[in-house]
Amino acid sequence: MNVKKDSEQTHEKKITTRDVAAACGISQPTVSMILSRRPGVSFRPETVRLVEETAHKLGYIYNGKRVKKEDRLRRTILIMCPSISTDYYITLIRSISEYSEEKNLFTLISYTLRSPVREAQYLNMAADSGFRGVIYTFSPRAIDTLRQLRDVLPFVVIGDRTPDLSLPMVELDSRKSAMLITNHLLDLGHKKIAYVTGPLDSSETPRIRRLEGIKETVASRGLPEDTVTLLTLPKEIWQLTAAGNRHYRTGYDMTMRYFRQPDADATALVGENDMIAFGIIDALKKLGYRIPEDISVCGFDNSQESGYSGISLTSVDHCIAEKGQTAVDLLLSQNQNGPAKRALTRIEYQPQLIIRNSTGKCPEK
Repeated sequence: MNVKKDSEQTHEKKITTRDVAAACGISQPTVSMILSRRPGVSFRPETVRLVEETAHKLGYIYNGKRVKKEDRLRRTILIMCPSISTDYYITLIRSISEYSEEKNLFTLISYTLRSPVREAQYLNMAADSGFRGVIYTFSPRAIDTLRQLRDVLPFVVIGDRTPDLSLPMVELDSRKSAMLITNHLLDLGHKKIAYVTGPLDSSETPRIRRLEGIKETVASRGLPEDTVTLLTLPKEIWQLTAAGNRHYRTGYDMTMRYFRQPDADATALVGENDMIAFGIIDALKKLGYRIPEDISVCGFDNSQESGYSGISLTSVDHCIAEKGQTAVDLLLSQNQNGPAKRALTRIEYQPQLIIRNSTGKCPEK
């Protein structure tokens, strides 16, 4: 029987950046960036000195073989996305990815499914891996984790402004978009408007703000509150519907259900997005209504399909591709300035109403 000597059996524990971070009392991503001499970021001299001296005392050895891998990670942008159930997110992700590639950067897409826990896990992964930064395509929910990582990881948010979170933003004003559509319909003589949407919980900021925009516009024109009817799919039914089909089914099913009621009197239906509007259109055709002679239909996002001749949907353009590129530029500008010098920049693109054949004058009754 072969017996190994004690010296062969004994292995000293390898010192890692986590060990150095624990000894310094600071975060591991901060230690990693300091010891790897990450370009584009800066820390207080006393912090750098503390990390370097502690690493030396503990016997930390920088692994030069990892330089190439770490360089790839430093050129990776994490795109945070709730899902890809609508053309809005598909177009936005494509814009960010293609523009990043032009900048010699990589992208990694994470789907949070609106879970704060999942979102926090992705954020910590990005920080631990030394990613270039994170671009949110929706309003963040893991607020505490974001605040903890703000000084070591650059962020940009594309979406409606979140009052309790100070981050660079490419803003989408959903209220303003809804006001454009509502004024258009009121100018056409419509006095009864139905807003068709998914569940209105707190995580769905654009849905809520579009409803607010519709109601505010109606009130500003001196019309009664019952001008607007809310048609929202219950959350339990939404969750049971296949993710890729939720928006279309919401538009179709809520429209069918509404017009089976004897008191249904809306002459214009507004979908929370274009996909919901497509479901509305199919349901109205199934019921025998003409568009726009009997009922007008609008959506949001100005997706590619909305311009097809067989659909010709009036919609609001949100400059999706341009916003994706701007978000990348904002992220890179933060890296150049370093964490301690990042300016809080907010850029807003003005929505544009695209009028097509799905809206017309209110029919006389």
